[in-house]
Amino acid sequence: MKKLKLLAGLLACISAAGVIEVRAADALLGQEAAKTMPIADAHFHVMPFMNPAELTQYMDRHGIRWAGGAGSPGGPAKLAEAAAALGKRFIRATGQGPWITLKDEGGVAALENADGPAFQKRLAAMEADLRDNGARVIGEIHVNSLTSQMNPRLTHKIKADAPTLKAMFDLAGKYKRPLNMHAELDGDTAREIAKLAESNRGARLILSHCGSKAAPSEIRELMERNANVSCDLSYRSPPQLKGRVIGRTIFSSGRLNADWKKLIEDYPDRFIVGIDDVLSWADYDGTVDAIRTGLLANLAPEVAEKVAYKNAQAWFELE
Repeated sequence: MKKLKLLAGLLACISAAGVIEVRAADALLGQEAAKTMPIADAHFHVMPFMNPAELTQYMDRHGIRWAGGAGSPGGPAKLAEAAAALGKRFIRATGQGPWITLKDEGGVAALENADGPAFQKRLAAMEADLRDNGARVIGEIHVNSLTSQMNPRLTHKIKADAPTLKAMFDLAGKYKRPLNMHAELDGDTAREIAKLAESNRGARLILSHCGSKAAPSEIRELMERNANVSCDLSYRSPPQLKGRVIGRTIFSSGRLNADWKKLIEDYPDRFIVGIDDVLSWADYDGTVDAIRTGLLANLAPEVAEKVAYKNAQAWFELE
């Protein structure tokens, strides 16, 4: 009986021309190959407990070729330490610090006021970073984080197509660098993100954490209509997700949600990975394990390669 089933399956793969076809989605990268594939950690916050020497050692141990793409809770000094240690392996970002201090100075209203001198000063600083200082992404810019942030400085909701966001998106397009936006996909935010994407088709929008709590159907709808909308898959797996937010999990150690797998393999050029923020080296280890054994191992090899590092390499022009 087993032999008959195997034969039937084989015959089903034979084309009209008599050639055996193996669908790419059926051939997974697998656990062994996933262990050694290079990774671009494209959404990573340098945490206060990390020193540059340790960070380099952990990256080397885990096969992480590049890291960065977001600000640091340790502030500019911590980022400067990491940049000096990592050199060309560091994905320099701009915008998060100025965005936070803009809210500190003017409240939430200042985050939508593109004409105000406070925002214009910060926009000019972002442009200088992109033009002169090697910044490769604007982000992470918090737009709607009402249920996905505990830090009050980062917890708010504004219009995702506010004039300030359009100005930053245009700046990203001018320098061919992405804008990384933290935006929970409730109904109005999703509509506003679509409008923002439509406003400049020459700019790339990356949704942090794939919309934090978004379902694959919601991301699919955005991607179907907007070729310049992409996702990073950071903070959508254990050990970071636990307790009441475990339902937001896309992958975990050894496992990838089937609907997300289908979405990623339908849009292989739209996804990147990231470790994001961790509170210990043990959580860093656990997050990398989930990326390798849960996500990459369960994708077709050519898709896994794009998600692991090739997309980030192209978007950020990494050496």
